[in-house]
Amino acid sequence: MRTTLTPAEVFPPGEYLRDELEERGWTVTEFAEIIGRPVQAVSEILNNKKEITTETAIEFAEAFGTTPLLWLNLQTSYRVWLRGHSDPAAEPSPVARKARLRNLVPLAEVRKRGWIADTSDLDETESSVCELLGIDAITDQPMFALAARRSNSADPISIEQTAWLAHVRRVGATKRVAEFDRVSLADFATCVPRAVARGPESLSLLPPLFAECGVILVFCEGLKGGKLDGAVTFLDDGRPMMALTTRGNRFDGLIFTMLHECAHLTLEHLTPEHPLIVEYDIAGATENPIEAEANHQAHDWMFPDGLATNVTTLASICEIATDLGVHPSVVVGQVQRSRQQWNLHRTSIPKVRPSLEAAGLLD
Repeated sequence: MRTTLTPAEVFPPGEYLRDELEERGWTVTEFAEIIGRPVQAVSEILNNKKEITTETAIEFAEAFGTTPLLWLNLQTSYRVWLRGHSDPAAEPSPVARKARLRNLVPLAEVRKRGWIADTSDLDETESSVCELLGIDAITDQPMFALAARRSNSADPISIEQTAWLAHVRRVGATKRVAEFDRVSLADFATCVPRAVARGPESLSLLPPLFAECGVILVFCEGLKGGKLDGAVTFLDDGRPMMALTTRGNRFDGLIFTMLHECAHLTLEHLTPEHPLIVEYDIAGATENPIEAEANHQAHDWMFPDGLATNVTTLASICEIATDLGVHPSVVVGQVQRSRQQWNLHRTSIPKVRPSLEAAGLLD
């Protein structure tokens, strides 16, 4: 097996130049005259105060009978070695700092959304990212105690999800709500499907009603590639916050996600005293018992007496919805899921984004 040896130290090209001059018995003045350069320029290379450029490498090669690449490689190797052996306590280079920022948040998009300062000043950008993520230093890791409904539940929280969660947490901190009452929230959750029976335009009724139960409700457009439907978390002061995206742009999906998040709070899957991260799959593929329990509770709030899903005509679905006092799309969504027919009456499911934007609720 071949072993690759790494030199303990790489010497500056000036050391090799000095060896070549001594080997030939040339003085610095003589060599400077040969290559047509000032003596000072040669001295600076010898003392590692000046780098060998391409043009200088060509002149050295012609004088010593070598190749220009020999001298360029000596210079490059030394520069690379210096970079790898810099003082660990030294400040990272601007390149390293910019890369670090983009490993924390999708920088271009959060700038575009106005979540951080739009500036080229690196110090200010780092400070703005720290403020967004709620961390003291750019080297810290943001922490979230949450239940997040996302389609990539097998993967770590992504930078898009982290930035979104940080932003909605910051927005939620500005809202005022009553003291959290878990019983009141459970009672209100049973009313949510009926409260929005008129459709997406009814969504504007919900934030103040949730506030009476002590829950902050925030609607915020997800970031591109965020794969996130919503999340529930507790703010630093112990207040619960529910944040929803418009991913999928379906009214029925938004309502079910809302009730699912309510279930996490009423069933005490997440509390200020137990800040565990609970992640579940939007498609319900996971066998996590907490996920199953929250799904079951959300379904019971929507359909307390159950729901027959063997109906297929839109007329029969609308009749059932009228009897239940809910919007037809809520029934359509459950029938689609039960029958695995995702295109069934799809056009009858209204979009939520326009109504939220019109009401000024979508951040």
